[in-house]
Amino acid sequence: MIAVIRGSTARHLRDPRPHAIQTPFNRRPESLRWLHIQNGNLVRSHPISISSLVSNNCSKGGGISSIKIAYVRNHSLMMSCIIGVTAMTVGIATIAETEGPKPSSKSPEKMDEESQSVFDEVMKFLGLTSSESNNSDNNDSNSTDDTENEPESSPRDDTGTGPGKPVKVPLDNETLSSLPVIPLSQLSDPTGEFENRMLVSHEGIVYDVTEFIQHHPGGKDLILTANGLDLSHFFNNYTVHGESDKAAQWLSSMAVGKLSEGDAQLSRDRTTAKVHVERRHMWLNRARRRIVFVAATLPLWITVRTAVRMVGWVSNSLGRWLAYLIPVAVPGLSYGAEPLRVDERATMEGEVAGDAPTVAIIGGGIAGCGTAWALRRSGFRVTLYEARAQVSGNARTFDWDFGPFRSKDEEQMVKSCCSVTAWPPLFYKNYTCLLNELGVETVHQPLSWFLNSKVPGAVGTLWAADPTPYEGSLRNVMKKDFDIYGKVVKLSDALCHLFTMRWAPWRRNDTPSMYDSHTGIGLLNPMNVVPLYSMFRAMGGSDLWWNVVFTPHYTASFLVDELRPFPAVFGPLIEAQIPLLPNSGNARSFASKRSERDCNITTCQTWKDAGKGIREVFDKLTHGIDLRENTRVREVEVLPNGKKRIHDEFDNTLDVDRVVFACPANAVGNIYKQCGWLANTIFSTLVYADDHHPDSGHMHAVLHSDGTVIDERFRDECLKRASNYVEVTEKADGSINIENQYNFGVQTPGPGVYDLPLDKKPVMLISHALGEGKSIDPKLIVGTANHARAHPLYSGWNVMAMLSLRLVQGKNGIYYCSNWTTPGNCHDMSFLSGLVCAHAIGARYPFESEVEAKKDFHRMRDLMGF
Repeated sequence: MIAVIRGSTARHLRDPRPHAIQTPFNRRPESLRWLHIQNGNLVRSHPISISSLVSNNCSKGGGISSIKIAYVRNHSLMMSCIIGVTAMTVGIATIAETEGPKPSSKSPEKMDEESQSVFDEVMKFLGLTSSESNNSDNNDSNSTDDTENEPESSPRDDTGTGPGKPVKVPLDNETLSSLPVIPLSQLSDPTGEFENRMLVSHEGIVYDVTEFIQHHPGGKDLILTANGLDLSHFFNNYTVHGESDKAAQWLSSMAVGKLSEGDAQLSRDRTTAKVHVERRHMWLNRARRRIVFVAATLPLWITVRTAVRMVGWVSNSLGRWLAYLIPVAVPGLSYGAEPLRVDERATMEGEVAGDAPTVAIIGGGIAGCGTAWALRRSGFRVTLYEARAQVSGNARTFDWDFGPFRSKDEEQMVKSCCSVTAWPPLFYKNYTCLLNELGVETVHQPLSWFLNSKVPGAVGTLWAADPTPYEGSLRNVMKKDFDIYGKVVKLSDALCHLFTMRWAPWRRNDTPSMYDSHTGIGLLNPMNVVPLYSMFRAMGGSDLWWNVVFTPHYTASFLVDELRPFPAVFGPLIEAQIPLLPNSGNARSFASKRSERDCNITTCQTWKDAGKGIREVFDKLTHGIDLRENTRVREVEVLPNGKKRIHDEFDNTLDVDRVVFACPANAVGNIYKQCGWLANTIFSTLVYADDHHPDSGHMHAVLHSDGTVIDERFRDECLKRASNYVEVTEKADGSINIENQYNFGVQTPGPGVYDLPLDKKPVMLISHALGEGKSIDPKLIVGTANHARAHPLYSGWNVMAMLSLRLVQGKNGIYYCSNWTTPGNCHDMSFLSGLVCAHAIGARYPFESEVEAKKDFHRMRDLMGF
């Protein structure tokens, strides 16, 4: 994937002249000196283990800064590592079974080899040797040989090409004719003048992107996934590349050759989603071996941090000295992690002193904008960078044309939500407080999922908000599974109630919370690590129900179709918000003008003015700050004086006191190149939905007005009252397809669209993953959307990364907030992560009088390690 940075004109990348213009790509990164291409993979030129990584970083004075003391004393960590790894290995064995890519028939033992590699890395760090580790590094380097060396003429096996706009690289005829013809084998195994280089192809042209690896805005790991492959697949499925001419312009300076017509076709054919996923997981598995080590030692570092903070409470200077000596961040004491002070006289709302501390925030979603808002209202000078044309992150909007249904005097366009559509205020306490503070009105969101299963053995329908077992209902067809699922949810809820001490006198007045799973003795609760799927299956539930009912129902909410790693602790939470087992507390059935058996859940609200409400929120959040939209940050540099220098894509610089990253995890490492081994390990571990299904229909949306995609038997009723139409079918290869139709004719209640008859409004559908044989009338398509890098998975690996992030939060004055820094993936958690970072920098908590919201704030501070 290539997303690029605009800057000064670049000369040819291979230009050795010392007077060549200094772009980010004609300076060979130091880290590439130990990288080379082997069997199509970019690998290190010598074996690297955890121990050598630590020692190398120590000798350079970088990586995990000040780690010399910890490294010299690594024998004192031995028992902690052994105990921690023993516990972690048990959990990872379970996670690996449910989350990794499906092993191919050529490598049935792949997961066992990965587990062995984890053990080898830790044993090497401890100075011991595994009996089977002699060739582990070589095996790791070639772990994708089966994929890399499959017959080049094998047919393309992915089912979709993605909606990305074509990326046309501007190469003139003279340049094209001068390019030498390069055999396809050079892409997988470069030799001669291309040895140690990373080559990719696009539309028959070969590009050398080696120097771009360390500057790819999407992160190093993501571009390495494309090594030796054709970029068309990545451009089609990561549509950000086609939204501007940046990728095309930079590629034009990297062309080094061309393929024959036959080789160009073979390059496209062999670059499939399957190859992409296996490549991506090769890099993920390398990061996972490192995060296991970090997580295994996490209890030790938490203890050390606590001890240093206790010393700091007695003697601040002694605490700061101790914090300087250890390789992890200590809130309030490490260099750069201390709160900044603002002149109290200048902190009145609307006033910012000229000498107030400065903060740069990278990323304009709800986390970044929430951080900016909290800091600005506390008197900080804030600059917010957003790479795209408009802030909002995942909370996107779309304008629907109502012109054919309205007079010229009426508003012709209706702005609807597009991805973030509703929330339960009982659980979204801080976001609800924010809307009240900003004066943004809300209304009830009438959500009602309709599921239509055509899978053999599970044929039937389901109105999720209707508990009635009507004729043909899946509640009848799969009654046993629904009963088992109900028992699983009750058991999980009971255990959570017990371990979090919700029964205690001091918690009796607490309202339900998404953030209390670690309170009391909640960290000992097995529901935090046991997948909901595993519990359901252990109690006799069927895979068929999980695949036909549970996953399709919640795929519509989470936009991921891999929910087996979903921790059981979340079961009661999602059931209380988006129930499969509705009751009087979360749903209602009633007669309406739409249906005698109308139904919807009662837990959710939305913005009264729909998409306009979303824009109002972000406009008010960014009022009074220095907002730089359509500006990508190229690098964050820590200066000797402690300031942080921001370099943007237009070669502008800005020096600030603190930096907050509120962007996807993979992008951070290439922007903050001084972050070190520990932080890079955390950033590289995060798993997003597109890491499993980059070309899946759940990553790509089509906005249209073609109602024929809904089964004719249920079409009118669903268009009238179903917020979501979910159709589950069995494909020709026996796999399950989950088709989602989001009906914004129902999901837009505030502007009155919900109450309009069908002949007074356009069909307003957003489609994902159409079933086999279906199509949308091209004339009725009004737009597309892409969800790549938007949704971190609910997985054990991400939990490890999130918990480990506390070890680097605030180090050198750098903070991190976003959906990947939280235990879940929702608007309230992302917003609250921003408030936590703002508070750590020195901002006041904005909702002091809201007792329950403040409890969630402190719970999130605990979860994030502050």
